[in-house]
Amino acid sequence: MERVIIAMALIVVLLLSCGIDQENTVDKGEKVVEIVPDSTAYFDSVYAPYKISLDTFFRNKFEQTHFYGTVLFAQRGRIIFENVYGYANLQTKDTLTLDHTFQLASASKPFTAVAILQLVEQGKITLSDEMHKFFPSFPYDGITVEQLLAHRSGMSQYTHFCDAPDTIWPDKHKTITNNDVIKIMSEIKPMINYAPNQTHYYCNTNYMLLASIVEKVSGVSFSDYLKTNIFQPSGMTHTVLYTRDNDDELILPTIGYNGAFNPTIDIYLNGVVGDKGIYSNVHDMLKFDQALYNGTLLQDSTVALMMTDHNELQSNGQNYGYGFRIYPEESTEGLGRIVFHTGWWKGFRTYFIRVPKQEKTIIVLTHIKRGKFLDIKELVSLIKSL
Repeated sequence: MERVIIAMALIVVLLLSCGIDQENTVDKGEKVVEIVPDSTAYFDSVYAPYKISLDTFFRNKFEQTHFYGTVLFAQRGRIIFENVYGYANLQTKDTLTLDHTFQLASASKPFTAVAILQLVEQGKITLSDEMHKFFPSFPYDGITVEQLLAHRSGMSQYTHFCDAPDTIWPDKHKTITNNDVIKIMSEIKPMINYAPNQTHYYCNTNYMLLASIVEKVSGVSFSDYLKTNIFQPSGMTHTVLYTRDNDDELILPTIGYNGAFNPTIDIYLNGVVGDKGIYSNVHDMLKFDQALYNGTLLQDSTVALMMTDHNELQSNGQNYGYGFRIYPEESTEGLGRIVFHTGWWKGFRTYFIRVPKQEKTIIVLTHIKRGKFLDIKELVSLIKSL
């Protein structure tokens, strides 16, 4: 009880020091001076216990060699906790910083969805547009933009049908691009898994095609579109779309490692974009997150549409919107509706998590494939009581 009373007294002192219960002006003769409350001390005191528990959580995983990377937790844009664990390059032991960038893998998909929905808002495309409108030789009928966004096209993975047999793409040193994949699809018409709009089937081919639609409609490369319409408006200064021929454009890139601590290979499939390919850091990802809240990129109603269930509930308790996975609020035991996307590609793992109701944001970027995947609900629970 004594500790509780002391804690409450400290909070009162902090509140008073922030000017919360005081007059916000001081009369200095003829001049009235406004007092600007300094809330830094207050928030530092509130976040202090979380900083300790969050650091303990990730440091334990680091010491078990299951985690190397950067983390950031925020609420309403205010950073609760951020830190780095490990090295940017395991061979040279280069110091890892919060500025270092990581391949986002499938966490690139929210950016692709935003790009498409910007074109929808501008009236340049509609969600009901079929692929034939953009690519007349496309080999399937009835596949729409909306089905691509929600993973309801039923198509098979380009990473499978381009990889084997070798006659499809014989020189595995030569970069394959989105246009190459679309040409291959038109020529061989890969087998589909489901009829269009029959069911949800997560497929990277969908977002590769969406990126190609952006290029077709905008008349610029997907890289340039992202830079001009998403990265720059959001203030993202370290974020670049990697296309396998622009290494020099990457800003402080980390190297991906497999479970044996060996660098992963920059394979020919890295030339395909839309489903993956973006390099970013935790601060730029927070800027993207905030741009979705403040209307910089899309109208609020469109952002809400991205985070609306567009499929049947999956066996893992998740749904999928447009570019985001979703845990419904009723399944999170009081954590609130969780909107997120993860990524996994050639050593890199990414976690981009949002809890819109409390405006909480969690960004975890790793570059080594070791140990279990982090649990989304567990990460959110670490700041549940905030």
